[in-house]
Amino acid sequence: MTPASTSALKKLSALGLAAMAVLAIGGVVFYKERLLFADSSFIAFNILNLGKLYVQEHRYGSFITQMVLLAGCKLHLPISVVLKGYTFSFNFFYLLVAAVVYRCRQYALVIIMSLYYVLLVSDTYFWTNNEIHQAIAWMFLFYGVVLRMAADKVRWPLLLPVFVLLAFLALYTHFIVILPFGFLWVFLWLRNEDWPFSKKESWWLSVLLLLIVASKFLLLKSNSYDDAHLNNITHLCLRDLYLCYVSDGVKVFLYRVLTNYWVVLGIVPAGLIAARKANKQVAIWSAMAIVGYISIMGITYPMGDILQFHIESEWQSLAVIMSAAFVYYALPAMNLRVAAVALVCIFLARFFYIGRSEKIFSWRVRYTQNVLDAMKNKGINKLVLANDSTLHAQYMLDFTLPEESTLLSAMDGDVPQRTFLFADTYSIANRADLANPKMVRASWSGMKPADWNYEYFKPDTTHPYVITTIKDLFTRQ
Repeated sequence: MTPASTSALKKLSALGLAAMAVLAIGGVVFYKERLLFADSSFIAFNILNLGKLYVQEHRYGSFITQMVLLAGCKLHLPISVVLKGYTFSFNFFYLLVAAVVYRCRQYALVIIMSLYYVLLVSDTYFWTNNEIHQAIAWMFLFYGVVLRMAADKVRWPLLLPVFVLLAFLALYTHFIVILPFGFLWVFLWLRNEDWPFSKKESWWLSVLLLLIVASKFLLLKSNSYDDAHLNNITHLCLRDLYLCYVSDGVKVFLYRVLTNYWVVLGIVPAGLIAARKANKQVAIWSAMAIVGYISIMGITYPMGDILQFHIESEWQSLAVIMSAAFVYYALPAMNLRVAAVALVCIFLARFFYIGRSEKIFSWRVRYTQNVLDAMKNKGINKLVLANDSTLHAQYMLDFTLPEESTLLSAMDGDVPQRTFLFADTYSIANRADLANPKMVRASWSGMKPADWNYEYFKPDTTHPYVITTIKDLFTRQ
């Protein structure tokens, strides 16, 4: 890369850092919307009760945000402070990683990283505790630090442990990061500009990365979450390679490209055309990687009815592959002012779509608060609401409502805390624990008095659950 290109990318990477800062500020503004939804509440609730990290599926890199919550717990900070710190920590971690990558002078990677967090993102911005995003941050930290150390001729006894540690954290924190990680490794190697390793070193390091990936596969257990999602890939047949492109999952994604993620329609061709002029191998590899990623997604998620916040997070890593050639080749070829305007327009467009998703999650918080207020007015601490299809669709997910409602009640200062869940008639009839005064429901099981951390939670263990309908709850006596 020429000095002029490096200088241009350095200036443009400041826009990437600014975009990451906006996302972090958004995490502060919408902390309830991001905390009181699905996994965030589930993880927070369990860490507070257990007093230890709650890493799932060997996703070890998730410790980085969990330790913020655990530290607040060990310091006996108020629950509102602890939960806010936990929710804020996600995007602040990403911003901190971007700043480190910037300090490592990997300016193109800063821009690609910022595009990852916005390019194919709308609803999933509010699904905070998603290990994919943490894995991607570890991946960019790996490339930023390792490339800088190698360029500075750091000795192998120091470089290799850093290489292994950061690669381990990235590749173990979520399976899907294998795809953008592998893509970037080959992309930067083929590009061969500022690549600090010899051919022999590159091959040995590639083998080391493959061993880390293989060890992750060996940890899979039958019927585990990751194993279930990899089933279609591990049982692949030739017919699947055709069917994946006509699957409902790919059709829905392409529809959203036209109606939501349309900025990629400019980024991808501009990047491939610019790369083809400079390095045909890089252009071919990028095009093949895009096609390959879409194929894998079509095989893994052929269904078109997966909730948008969920499936977006699975497609999101494609943004790394789509934007790499654009950042490394198209942006430096532009006039600096034109390139800056293009990046600003991309970020503003994506912020618009992220902002448009906010109302879905704000509604959930308001409705949960309204239910808790109605429970307070009627003197109810533990409630089962007969669910209906309309409400279930609006909530999207409700399996963590016991944790969400308990945490919100705790932040409101209620003693005892109020909690509720939705259940259909069959579930209510077959859950004898609802009549047990000492039992309080959590997502997957009941919690007894001995299970609680009473510093943060004051559950009602003297009354059974009240079972009612939504209509009756909101009817004044």
